[in-house]
Amino acid sequence: MMRPRPQDPEILLEAATGAFREFDTYGRVRPSPAWADLTPAQREELFQMQLTSRVLEKAIDRRRLSSTAHSVLGHIDALPPLTAGG
Repeated sequence: MMRPRPQDPEILLEAATGAFREFDTYGRVRPSPAWADLTPAQREELFQMQLTSRVLEKAIDRRRLSSTAHSVLGHIDALPPLTAGG
């Protein structure tokens, strides 16, 4: 059953602005479902909102990292260690 998608632009923008993303069964990041419902102008607005969010996130983080950077580092840390010879 498909979940209904909100049509209110503010709700769509808020849903797509956050750094949280779902993963598919192969571990790949899935795009926000709200993205598909945005107009080109709203996507540009979303991009500007995301840039602002990342600046604010870095400003309050003691290591000056965004939530995106923390997510990437978390995935790297979860990788199995490399062994000599392959």
